[in-house]
Amino acid sequence: MQGMLRHCVPVMVGAAALLSGSVGAADSVGAADVPLLANRFRIDYGVKEVTFIIHRKPDSAPVVLVQPDGSKLYSIRHPAGQVGWQVTPRADLITIRDPMPGPWQAIGDTDPDNRIRLLTDVQLAYDPIPLRLYQNEVVKLTSRLVIEGAISRDPAYLDNLAMTARLQRFHEGQGSDGEPLEDIEIGRYLDDGKGLDEVPHDGVLTAETTLLAPPGKYRAVITTGNEIFTRARHQEIMLYPLPFRYELLAPSEGQPPKLTFIIDKEELDPASVVLAGVLTDSTGHPLSFRGNAVNATMTVTLPLPSTVGQYRVSGTLYGTSVSGREVRITLPEKSFNIYPPPPPPEPVVSQSLPAPAPVAEPEASSWWPWVAGGVAVLLTLAAAAGMLVLQKRKALRRALAAQQEGKASAKAPATEVDLNQMEQ
Repeated sequence: MQGMLRHCVPVMVGAAALLSGSVGAADSVGAADVPLLANRFRIDYGVKEVTFIIHRKPDSAPVVLVQPDGSKLYSIRHPAGQVGWQVTPRADLITIRDPMPGPWQAIGDTDPDNRIRLLTDVQLAYDPIPLRLYQNEVVKLTSRLVIEGAISRDPAYLDNLAMTARLQRFHEGQGSDGEPLEDIEIGRYLDDGKGLDEVPHDGVLTAETTLLAPPGKYRAVITTGNEIFTRARHQEIMLYPLPFRYELLAPSEGQPPKLTFIIDKEELDPASVVLAGVLTDSTGHPLSFRGNAVNATMTVTLPLPSTVGQYRVSGTLYGTSVSGREVRITLPEKSFNIYPPPPPPEPVVSQSLPAPAPVAEPEASSWWPWVAGGVAVLLTLAAAAGMLVLQKRKALRRALAAQQEGKASAKAPATEVDLNQMEQ
């Protein structure tokens, strides 16, 4: 990063000397080639650490190291922490700490013109991470491997160097002595010419990272190690919330979706803000959009969706902080759905009853049965009334006759005996 001091971290300083094919401790030298005699070399007493490269024929198997006591070291089996071993298609990079003094032998399909290259003054130059960063900010980190004061471009050193950047967060007030609450790998350094790395194998290793972590105080830890070079460095950083707020307005009634932004003028210069984004449908088809801010508020109209399904909104906001630092921030993804229109109502089928049969107009003579029926009823009622009157008259006559007969019996003489009655 421009305008920042680069730091050099010693990666390895080994005491070594070139004494007719031996690695000794008498004189300190820089990068040197030691010719192999029958694949043999010697490490003298007092050497604390030695690193060397043994070149092999292309795609051959890693060599086997035979120590002075006859024991063997393999690329996949060696004492952890004492031996570092990196295998590349054409060479073995090996670091030995506290090596056994005496004659060593390398068994393998080595290059006929093979030599051991001693590495003594190896340093890691790096650009430190800015102290003030934002959530979702995309950060470019760079470092260089420096050997004898010069940047190394040898793929044998740089391939699979496994340099990483991590974020660690600790309990408030605890410092960085205990176990971290969070330990997040945020980037990996490579020299492959991909992503933000500009040129492959130019000696500049690049890590691209997006700071997907909650706001707070963190310790950034930069480590490098491919079992050959192993070092770590850390620094404190502050991760601030997004310097803007934004909302998604879903489409409605034929209106396209929109993004509305409110930019924090205390953090970003609104006139510097540029947005580039993509609206992606459920099939993965992208529709690009962009926007420029003029003041602290910005509205960006997105393409109008044409099909139903779920749509995802993603993008990157570019701007300049009030301190003059260029920032690139990934938008937190948002989404909305376009639903199919409701089906039209089904046509209503009439379920009316069959029409009644037409009633024929009655003919002129059709009323006579009704009249005859009425007359018959009246005659029946009259006959019943007449019979009732007759019965009442008969009953009245009998009653009067009985009354007259009673009166006659009372007037007859007492001596008159009714001979018709039986003798008492």
